[in-house]
Amino acid sequence: MSSQNIIDNIGRKVFGEKYEEIRNWCITRNTPNMYHAIPKGKVANVFIVIEPLSRLIIRHEQETTDLTTIPTPLGYSVPAILNTKFQSGAVRRQLLSLLHEWFDRNKGKYLSELKKAGYSRDEYTCTMRPYMKQAKEKQAPEGFEGYCGECPNCLIFGYAVQEGAGYNVKSRVEGDLYVCVVSEEKATVTVTFNAVDDITKTTAMPGTETGALYEFRMVEAGMPFVGKIALKDTTLAELLLTLIAIARTTRIGGRVTHFGEIKIHIPAILFSNYEIGSGYELATRILGKYSSKAPTLEEVINEITAYVSQFKNQGIPVIDRELGNKLRHMNKSDVDMVVLQAWKDVLVLKKSLDKYVGKK
Repeated sequence: MSSQNIIDNIGRKVFGEKYEEIRNWCITRNTPNMYHAIPKGKVANVFIVIEPLSRLIIRHEQETTDLTTIPTPLGYSVPAILNTKFQSGAVRRQLLSLLHEWFDRNKGKYLSELKKAGYSRDEYTCTMRPYMKQAKEKQAPEGFEGYCGECPNCLIFGYAVQEGAGYNVKSRVEGDLYVCVVSEEKATVTVTFNAVDDITKTTAMPGTETGALYEFRMVEAGMPFVGKIALKDTTLAELLLTLIAIARTTRIGGRVTHFGEIKIHIPAILFSNYEIGSGYELATRILGKYSSKAPTLEEVINEITAYVSQFKNQGIPVIDRELGNKLRHMNKSDVDMVVLQAWKDVLVLKKSLDKYVGKK
């Protein structure tokens, strides 16, 4: 069976009766062409619910230990997760783990196929953490190292290079806020912890009366966050791979060794030619309806379904509350084929970008 037929079968398992429409909607890249570097106006609006399975420590990027919250038109604040926490801090790392595991297990089987498609390396060492490049000069130039520039992580989520070393690739995954649909007062809890001194074996600290006590304000388990992430100009395999990484993301926030376990639900996707909807708009709609009590997960999913249904004439709506489970439970052989095809697809894009910028 050809690789395209295998991807077709996987797509039918995931999207059901809407599969043919979605396949025709997705980008197709068979051979390198400068045309592939031009935006195509294809947006998969992926509506998600982040369900905390344990308490979450959610902070923003400034120097603070407090919880991230945002105001609402209803007169109170709610907890929120920034997209950098979700996309870069969680989903992208999940994708990298998936790719490294796949490559280590399959390089003997598929490396020659990737090489034929344009992969230039014998190993896969892509990492998203840059480091400073050492130089003989007193001040080392800023260098962005670690990204390979030839894998789905780099060509879907984007990467930056050292100035003069090539071109940057913009992420095709864009998000905004993931907003809790329960007020800050009801959704959070403050917990006091203590630290035991290694020498005295007590919590007493010299010169203080309180001892080594500290507090965390956390989001309580079970408080749903809603949001939307936009996937732009993807092939079918790139779409499936990104959705797999989203659905299989299991932790977020601070102190994930102790807290931060989550479950991602994907109750709806709207395939359209522009970005539609936002997490904030969706959250305020739910908050206004459930002001007297916290909505259940089922009620939140029902609200998302109703919200997406109003746009059915502006795209291809896929409403399936089991979509996240389908992606989590996909068998290993199907995931292997999705990774292989997505990797080949991004290598075609890489060659197309090279042509577009005139790189020799």
